[in-house]
Amino acid sequence: MIKRSLVAVVLSATSILHLSAQDIVVQSIIDALQIDSMIHYVEEISGETPIDIGNGPELIVNRNKFNPGNAVAQAYLEQKLTQFGYTPTVQTFSATGGNVVATKVGSLYPDEYVVLCAHFDALPAGTGPAPAADDDGSGTGALLEAARVLHDIPFAYSIVFGFWDEEEQGLVGSAFWAGSQAANDVVIKGVVNMDAIAYDGNADRKARVHVRPIANSLDISDTVVAVLDRYNFDIDLIVTNPGATYSDHASFWNEGYGAVLMIEEFTNDGNPTYHTQNDRVEFFDVPYYEELAKLSIASFAILAIPYGLPTAVSEIAVSKPTLFAFPNPASVDAQLWLDVPVSDRYSIRLVDALGKEVALLHDGVLAQGKHVIQLPMASVAPGTYSVQARPENGKAINLRVMRAF
Repeated sequence: MIKRSLVAVVLSATSILHLSAQDIVVQSIIDALQIDSMIHYVEEISGETPIDIGNGPELIVNRNKFNPGNAVAQAYLEQKLTQFGYTPTVQTFSATGGNVVATKVGSLYPDEYVVLCAHFDALPAGTGPAPAADDDGSGTGALLEAARVLHDIPFAYSIVFGFWDEEEQGLVGSAFWAGSQAANDVVIKGVVNMDAIAYDGNADRKARVHVRPIANSLDISDTVVAVLDRYNFDIDLIVTNPGATYSDHASFWNEGYGAVLMIEEFTNDGNPTYHTQNDRVEFFDVPYYEELAKLSIASFAILAIPYGLPTAVSEIAVSKPTLFAFPNPASVDAQLWLDVPVSDRYSIRLVDALGKEVALLHDGVLAQGKHVIQLPMASVAPGTYSVQARPENGKAINLRVMRAF
């Protein structure tokens, strides 16, 4: 599969001008995510590669809650997140259980959050090996790589990277964290949970996004489908509604938050090493893992709303206004984001497929900088529309938006 390269885009100013700000940022994130790094993290957390958290080289042989390796895994995650530039915390909820959490503060909405998560604990229990490379070392490795890549990219909403403990005992860690947020009326705009995303035994590229009509979960699922189509991932995605409740996303559903589960085709192509001592990296379909991890993280990045352009891109595109909307597609009112390079008078309209004006969104001067405008998608009929932003001194820019059914 051929994907756009950020390097190629940067070399062509003409190409950049035909891409939205969101396209450029999301594609840069996709390109920056390294499968070699993900595999390396999985090898470390599953006991195939030694780690050193200050006590000399050692292997994480078993991450089960009843095994000392669980605490070692916690310390390993703290170490990695600290190396990436975060200040992680451990949320202790039992004598042995502790979630590892890192937060990146949003540029516009620091008190509203989106959550990307996986669980780091393991089965089987006992004193023998519990590598749990797929379940859920694969999600943990992808989550670490996401934390590394997203650290220096500004987002509108605050981001939480949640590494949950004791999922295998009944979603204990995630339930504790989600419950504590709900009890304090914390606003969570969406959750993407990655659990077992690296096994494709029959090579059919099928994966599932599990969703239920709870809060904005369906909108999040729609975003995943749109990202899959937009960026041409080699994944045959099955939307499962009502989705399963056997992983940590269900803890957020239980608190009334929107969430989805990204998972391999567990139903009809289950990993035969699941919950055994043989759940190892050697059974990964590495290209499949790369695609499903990148799809999950790119979808999450859209939810967090990239705020601004990468430096290399903005130097080229500085003279052009940029425009994007979230959510898109939408069944509720959305937000339109306009980055104005030079103060100018703007006429901004929402028009239908025939070019007929549906709504006048703005008519007046906009100062240099970033602006957020309400996009009334809930009040229009399902279908495809266009936002037309026309400056008085420059060329109009257009953004296709969709009203979901």
